[in-house]
Amino acid sequence: MAQRNIVEVQDLEVKFYTYSGVVEALDGVNIFIKEGEILGLVGETGCGKSVTSLSIMKLVPPPGRIEGGRIILSGGPKRQDILTMGDDSIRLMRGKDISMIFQEPRAYLNPVYTVENQISEVMYVHRKNELLEKSITSLQKKLMEKRKPRSEEQRAKFEKQKAELEKRKGAEEHKAKLGEPEADLEEKAAGIPSNYEIRIYKRMLRARSRTSRLIAGFFSRFIRKRQLTAEARKEVVRILKSVEIPDPERVAGMYPHELSGGMAQRVVIAMALTCNPTLLIADEPTTNLDVTVQAQILNLIRMLKKNIGSSILYITHDLGVVAQSCDRVAVMYAGNVIETADVFETFSSPLHPYTRALLESIPRPGEPFKSIPGMVPSLINPLKGCRFHDRCSYAMEVCQNVKPAFMEVKKGHYVSCHLYGGSK
Repeated sequence: MAQRNIVEVQDLEVKFYTYSGVVEALDGVNIFIKEGEILGLVGETGCGKSVTSLSIMKLVPPPGRIEGGRIILSGGPKRQDILTMGDDSIRLMRGKDISMIFQEPRAYLNPVYTVENQISEVMYVHRKNELLEKSITSLQKKLMEKRKPRSEEQRAKFEKQKAELEKRKGAEEHKAKLGEPEADLEEKAAGIPSNYEIRIYKRMLRARSRTSRLIAGFFSRFIRKRQLTAEARKEVVRILKSVEIPDPERVAGMYPHELSGGMAQRVVIAMALTCNPTLLIADEPTTNLDVTVQAQILNLIRMLKKNIGSSILYITHDLGVVAQSCDRVAVMYAGNVIETADVFETFSSPLHPYTRALLESIPRPGEPFKSIPGMVPSLINPLKGCRFHDRCSYAMEVCQNVKPAFMEVKKGHYVSCHLYGGSK
C-alpha cells in the first residue's frame, strides 16, 4: 500500500527585505513528506533548510515574507493550505499537528519556568479536555473510596446505590441522545453526594460558547492547582520517561539552567511530542552536543518515530546522519531543492553535480580531501538560471540563463538539472 503524503510544499518562495537588499531565500522549493517516514533535508549553511522548516509552521520572522507557493497539510480529516489559515487556526495547528525540535534548546526554553510548567502549558492548550476527563474520573474514584462502606450492611447499601447510579447514568445518556439536557448524576444518586469540583470540571468540559469558556477559565484558576495540575504532572512525567530522562519526577521540577545540553534537548523533544504530532521537524537537534549524546539523541528519534508513528523532517548538514537515520533525502542549494530520492538511491546513484560533489567531499581514510570549489552565491541578486552553474564542472550556456525544471527522472527520483532535460 502506497504511503500518502502528509505535507506537500509546492513552489514555495520566501524573501527577506533588508537594508542591503532583497534576499531571495527560497526560490520555488518543492518537497513532500510521506506518512511515517524520515526525510533528510541537507545542504551547506545558508541554503535555506531552516527557512523551509519555519515556513512549514508559518513562523518566518520579519523582515521575511512568504511570497508564493502552497504548503498542504493532509494529516487531518481534510487537506488544507497552511499559508491560507488564520492566526487562531495556525496556533491550534502548531504543537498539535506539527511540532519542532529547535537547534538550540536553551534559546527556546523559558529560564524562569520549570520543565513541568513549560510542558504542561502545551497540554492546557491542546489537551485540556483530556485532562478534564481524567480529573473527573480521578475525583469520582476518590469520592467512591471515601464513601466505601465498612460493615456488611453498609456494603450492601453501597452496592445498591452504585447500581442505581449506573442505571440513572444510562438513562441520562439516553436522554442526551434525544437532545435533552444532561443532569448531574451525582446530585441525584441517593447516598452519594455530588462533589463541587466534579461539577466544575464537567462544566468546563461541556463549555462550547466563548462566554462559557471564559466562565470555565475563571473557575479553573481556583482548581487547576489541584486535580487538573496533578493529572498534568502525571502526563509530564510519563512523557519525560518516554524520552529516556532518568529520574523524571525530579527533572520535572527543574529549571532550564539546571539541565545539561543533552538533557535540555530531551526536554525540548518531550515538549514537541506532547500531542503526538503528525509531523515532527528536527532542525539540526544534535549540532551542539558531544558525539556520545548525539548518538543517544539519534537513537531516541528513531525509537520515537517507531513508537508514535510521526513523520519526521530531519534537517542536517551531516551526510553520515542522513545515511544512518533517513528514508529519503532532499538536497538543497542556494534556496532550491535540486534533488530528492530514496536514501540508498541518493548515495549510490546521485544525479545532480552538487549532490555528487557533496558526497565526494566526505573525508575518507587514506584519500585526499575534496572540497567543492567556489562559494555559495549571495542570495541578494542571485545568479540567473541554475544557481550552481558558477561552481559546476558540467555547466552549459543554458545553465547561465534558464532555471532547470524540477522533474522526475526515475521513479521517486527527482532532479533539477539541464543534464537531464527540461527547463523552467
